[in-house]
Amino acid sequence: MILEIQKKVYRAKIKQFLDRLERQILSRFEKLEAEYSRSKDPVPFDDRLKLTYQAIEEGQEWGQTWDSAWFHLQGRIPPAWAGREVVAHLDFNGEALIFSSSGEPLQGLTNGSIFGNITRHTFLITQKSLANEPVDLWVETAANAIMGINCPRDPGRGNSIVENIGNEIALRGASAIPGEQIGRHGSYRGVANRMRIALYPKDLYNLWLDMELLNGLLDTVPASGSRYSRILEGLVEVTNRFQDNEENTGRCRELLAPLLKQPAHASAPVINAVGHAHIDTGWLWPVRETIRKSARTFANQLELMDRYPDYVFGASQPQHYLFVKDHYPALYDRICKAVSEGRWELQGGMWVEPDCNLISGESFIRQILHGKNFFKDEFGEEVTNCWIPDVFGYSASMPQILKLAGINHFLTQKMSWSQFNRFPYTTFRWRGIDGTEVLTHFPPEDTYNSQLQPYDLQRSEANFVEKAVLDEMLCLFGVGDGGGGPTAEMIERGLRQQNLEGSPKIRFDRADRFFERISEKQDRLPVWSGELYLELHRGTLTTQARTKRNNRFLEQSLRETEYLLGLGELSDYPIMELDGIWKTLLINQFHDILPGSSIRWVYEVTEQEHAQALEDCSRIRTEAAERMMAADPGALTVINTLNVLHDREIRLPEDWEGGLQDETGNEVPVQQESDGTKVAQLSLEPQAIRTLRRGEGKSMAQPIQSLVLENDLVRYEFNEHGQLTRVQDKEMQVEMLASGALGNVFTLYEDRPYNWDAWEVDITYEEMVIETAKGQGWTSLGRGPVRQGLRFELSVGSSRILQKTTLANNSKALEFESEVDWQECHRMLRTAFPVNVRTDSATFDIQYGNVKRPTHRNTSWDMARFEVAAQKYVDLSDHDKGVALLNDCKYGHKVLENVIDLNLLRAPTYPDPDADQGEHRFCYVLYPHCNDFLQSDVIEKAHQLNQAPILFPGKSQSELKPPVIVQGAGIGLEVLKRAEKEKCWVVRMVERRGRTSKAMVELTDSRCHLQETDLMEWNDAEKLLSGPIELDFKPFQIRTFKIK
Repeated sequence: MILEIQKKVYRAKIKQFLDRLERQILSRFEKLEAEYSRSKDPVPFDDRLKLTYQAIEEGQEWGQTWDSAWFHLQGRIPPAWAGREVVAHLDFNGEALIFSSSGEPLQGLTNGSIFGNITRHTFLITQKSLANEPVDLWVETAANAIMGINCPRDPGRGNSIVENIGNEIALRGASAIPGEQIGRHGSYRGVANRMRIALYPKDLYNLWLDMELLNGLLDTVPASGSRYSRILEGLVEVTNRFQDNEENTGRCRELLAPLLKQPAHASAPVINAVGHAHIDTGWLWPVRETIRKSARTFANQLELMDRYPDYVFGASQPQHYLFVKDHYPALYDRICKAVSEGRWELQGGMWVEPDCNLISGESFIRQILHGKNFFKDEFGEEVTNCWIPDVFGYSASMPQILKLAGINHFLTQKMSWSQFNRFPYTTFRWRGIDGTEVLTHFPPEDTYNSQLQPYDLQRSEANFVEKAVLDEMLCLFGVGDGGGGPTAEMIERGLRQQNLEGSPKIRFDRADRFFERISEKQDRLPVWSGELYLELHRGTLTTQARTKRNNRFLEQSLRETEYLLGLGELSDYPIMELDGIWKTLLINQFHDILPGSSIRWVYEVTEQEHAQALEDCSRIRTEAAERMMAADPGALTVINTLNVLHDREIRLPEDWEGGLQDETGNEVPVQQESDGTKVAQLSLEPQAIRTLRRGEGKSMAQPIQSLVLENDLVRYEFNEHGQLTRVQDKEMQVEMLASGALGNVFTLYEDRPYNWDAWEVDITYEEMVIETAKGQGWTSLGRGPVRQGLRFELSVGSSRILQKTTLANNSKALEFESEVDWQECHRMLRTAFPVNVRTDSATFDIQYGNVKRPTHRNTSWDMARFEVAAQKYVDLSDHDKGVALLNDCKYGHKVLENVIDLNLLRAPTYPDPDADQGEHRFCYVLYPHCNDFLQSDVIEKAHQLNQAPILFPGKSQSELKPPVIVQGAGIGLEVLKRAEKEKCWVVRMVERRGRTSKAMVELTDSRCHLQETDLMEWNDAEKLLSGPIELDFKPFQIRTFKIK
């Protein structure tokens, strides 16, 4: 009998025994003969024989950071091992993939994981070996760990190397030697640690598994209970009986067998275990490596399916499947077979797992459109769940978008990471801004990397909130980020806990079947209304600002390209080329790329891809104009792709000479400013297509001698630092700036979050003001018939700001075009506008809608939202007036009391030590307005800023018309494009204001009809609409139609 005071000693004894037993499993081995060839980039299997090889032995280095290599390993099984199970025991201090002789990936290898001592270093050669049986293996290796390479945590500016002195390095694998120098962007060493074959005593391995599980149960069952005492007695008995003699293995397992047969309590819940590998498309490694990570992971899971008939694996992100299809076709064929057998679950329905705060509403739809179409086309299956467990918050517009695309279920676990408040539910109905609900489940273990240890499962049961209604939950188990997914050890733990006292009941199952079962009780589940705001990773709304800007610009470029093509013939629509451009946009919206939390290499590629995609869109538009318009050197064709009035000034091409005349010969106001910019004041009706002609001349803007911009509607006064000292709304006779306050104050803050450098903004930054920007001089851009402007040169920290501030003659909107040479480290730049408006909530633009958020910090939930996402605008209004702040590429906002604050730039050093350094361009607009938000034109102004008319100099037209005209207050014509799988046009409309509205729709071709469809364009309504069409819209409703 073990006394209470002895338990600690015996637990330590068991731990030592387990460690010794694990080391003994592969202790009998023979080394293999090895040769290798190193390359900077991956070399395909079929080209490996073209390389030059050299011999290598265990312990020798084979490569440096991000290198690749092919290894050829040969040997023979010793005669004494005949009839025994033999494995290859391989460790290349990085990731690796074993291939068959025909080039099919067989299994991935890793040397370790940040998730603990989780390795995948054995490969089954034979279950029953022959004497002198030859061993011949080809292995492709990568000089990086599961989580990338060893990177400096905070290298500082200008340091090319950092010495490894412990906490200075973010270790990713066992390759960093104390005292060695680590490159600024990280370093790694590929080392041949083990290249051998070993006997595999399966019974000894199973004994270790039995003991490990029961020892884990001791951490979960009550220490005062009989179950605890009997398990402890049994484990101690095994440590005494084994006597370092493998022949005692069977007897030891017999001693433990009764403990493993005790059934679970009748009330024990069911945990549906889904094999999972959360492979980040790009993060601490380039997307290039994700291709190989996908192959390693998928090969591993297929091998496990062969071993464990009941095991179920699931994977999301069609982009990863496409990687495998393109690069590893034989492996892809095996995946197709597993899917058809129901053993492999297709998950997610989105092209990648994208960020859900930063992408546009249409990007959301295209993520699903391309994702679900891929799964349907390739596998014949429709995916009905949204699977994004690691995204940094979820927009309140998502439920409607998901439901309209045939996705009824939503899964994430990221909300468990929230900083201040624990989310109250684990299974609930999530209600969006339009009232749509989707059934939602948060796996209560609070991870997507479960190892199925007893304490993991106990945590699931303890955290599961809806126990009174449901008796089952999901568990996502496996190693993600290229670690290969679940291991055999995890599956073995699950098998032992299918019906085991002290543990919930494990069942290997699919997520879709789980959702189908619990949907029968969804009426009894609670409701969460509005966004799922993650109280963490708020810095991702700002970091890597160039990538965010290019994403916004590419979203808008694709929209206007599709719209322009919609003016032409369906047969001319370059559907495959646009498909490729969209997928370039979609992959770079992955939730560690667009948010700014990846390494430098990722952004070098992303910026190149964005630039090429923007260039391709421009070329497609030029080619379309060549087809649809006539060459006319003196003409300028202007197309308003919005279905709202465009009355913002238009910037003319740099090489445009002369003025402009409208269709009746009247001069259009044109001015040239002191910096050479040429602008015209042209009012464009909704969806207008106009051809103007070169006029007599342009006016030169006349210099302004004061720091005042003023027209008949508003007066703005500045100081020498570019700060607003007064905003007078002359129409309302109201001061719009708070009394005694300054607006447009550039403030530099120290920005050192407690963790997650690139990801995070801590609320403590508010106490860490360093300085505000100081003026270095100002000049007048002049006043002319179109607008007036000032140019400020400012300095802040080590950076310089050039800001061009303009006011159109017909508008209250004050535009701030900014260029920043950003040279900071752990600093954050913000601008703020204290306004003369007091209200408890502000309105924030989100995808295809808006939400209201509090402007106070009454509760911990309010306080936690000190930094929030908005797309094109935020608005602070009372019943009589308001002020909006519009932007063309920014997302991080704070509205506290009466201050509208915009996060402009950050300067983290991890994981990219040079994040955001260099040149930045952005524009924001201060827009005072009459009436409250709903009665204002803030939404229209924001769309004008972001979607300028398309200009075609040297082109004229007379008969171009869009196939559909959409009219209606608050109804946005969001998309005009070709259908994905039919030869017809598709038009998408959205109610933007959040109220019941009507749209009048006119089809240009009277022979055509309007037919409503879903977002997937799969399910059409029976009714065909024609003639004058009046459509009713509910608040924030999205409706999609085909024109046939």
